[in-house]
Amino acid sequence: MISISNSNLRLRDAVSIVIVLMILAVILNPADSSGFWPFTSKKKDIYIAKIGNEVITKDEFLDEMSKLNRIKWAGKTLSEQSSFAIQDIGKLLNELIDNKLMSIEAKNIGLDKETDFIISMDTYALNLFLERLRRDEILNKTTVADEEVEDYYQKQLKKMVQEKADKEKDDKQKTDAVKEGANKGTDISDKKKEPRNVSAMDKEEIRKWLFNEKSKAREREYFAEIRQKAKVKIYDELLNALPRDKAELFDKPIAEVNGESIFGREVLSNLNVSKAQDEGAMSGVLDRLILHKILDNEAMGRKYWNDDKIKAKIKKYREMQLIEQFKRKMIFPEVKVDEKDILKYYDANKEKYRESDKVSLRMINVIDKEEAKALYDDLKKEADFSYPTRDKSTDPYKEKNGDIGWVQINQLSGDIQKAVMEAKEGSILGPFPIEMGYIVLEVRDIEKGAYISLERVKSDINRIIGTEKFNAALSGYIKRLRETVPIDINQKELGRIQGRP
Repeated sequence: MISISNSNLRLRDAVSIVIVLMILAVILNPADSSGFWPFTSKKKDIYIAKIGNEVITKDEFLDEMSKLNRIKWAGKTLSEQSSFAIQDIGKLLNELIDNKLMSIEAKNIGLDKETDFIISMDTYALNLFLERLRRDEILNKTTVADEEVEDYYQKQLKKMVQEKADKEKDDKQKTDAVKEGANKGTDISDKKKEPRNVSAMDKEEIRKWLFNEKSKAREREYFAEIRQKAKVKIYDELLNALPRDKAELFDKPIAEVNGESIFGREVLSNLNVSKAQDEGAMSGVLDRLILHKILDNEAMGRKYWNDDKIKAKIKKYREMQLIEQFKRKMIFPEVKVDEKDILKYYDANKEKYRESDKVSLRMINVIDKEEAKALYDDLKKEADFSYPTRDKSTDPYKEKNGDIGWVQINQLSGDIQKAVMEAKEGSILGPFPIEMGYIVLEVRDIEKGAYISLERVKSDINRIIGTEKFNAALSGYIKRLRETVPIDINQKELGRIQGRP
């Protein structure tokens, strides 16, 4: 028989109680159990599709769906539904898969190593960091209290009242004679004005103005702070020599900021040509470049790239740039449009390049509807169009017997255009309501529109054919990628999004 001490019993009982409590916690609240155990791995993002080593997560997919819903991507029918139709979800997923395939191919080809891509990414990331720096150091440190808004409003109100009083007083002093009863008027300068409450609209406008002014002041303060801390060295002799257009100075450092150089070409490229000989302008440009360099250093030093939102934006932008690089460097150079293509398209679509038919018209314009009907009936009986035009028409064209000349048919309003297109030479049409009464028309002549010359539409045709060939080449390339890159679609999760059990 083994002897167990009381202390060991107490320890064993305590451990048992802890285990029981842990089990109960999991049973009673299973949703939170994943975070209870210290050795439980973090739940992975649910994926919708895997394309090679790339993944479209459920969150990414739902985010794209929400964007397309906001812009009514699938048209009126889809916008009236509570969710995407099955074919619409499939279309969106295919587009996202194609984008992943293009970005994968761009990386495989090495387009992400090219200088223009790297510069674009660095510039985008730096702008995000600078935006965050401004928010942290300027916007988040600028506040406008309600009391400031109220105080500013009352000061402005008092100023307006005083200006009005001064003006009225000045007007009275300039008056040569005072009419009887003039003294009955109230002198606004003598009457105490009660402060008025600020309306919600006034308050918001004042708050915006005050915030803008205070943020500018904070900006100046912050710029002075970081400029004071920075190690700046300016080579005045080289700076003064720059306007003399000495090419050897273009690649010389004109200043150093925290060990980084600002070269002569940077100063000159930011300088207005007309001010090239102005030393003050040259110094001003250099000061701005120094400040930009200091701000860049500050933004980079904050390690904002660890921020999840910034990382997500950079990732998204990177993919967009890779796709753009892929299209521009792998597809576009393959698109060739020659003269034969253009001529063939022009001949096949010649009616598309015909000018509008023209019609020569005469018109009578009267105010009364019944009078217009009577005129129409008379003219249909072969009455002389010129006589009622001179006698009854209110239109300036009556001096020309109603002749308004040649008009392009496609420029006529709906009912008139339809009637003219169905008419023959000599037809009487109407009456048609217009803004100033009613009109009756006589069709004098109809002329078919001439074909637009090939030279005038060549650039448009070139663009149309180029776009068609580009899309065909892109589709073919993506089709080949789909045959070589493994694609795994999470049908179960996709079904849940589509509302399938």
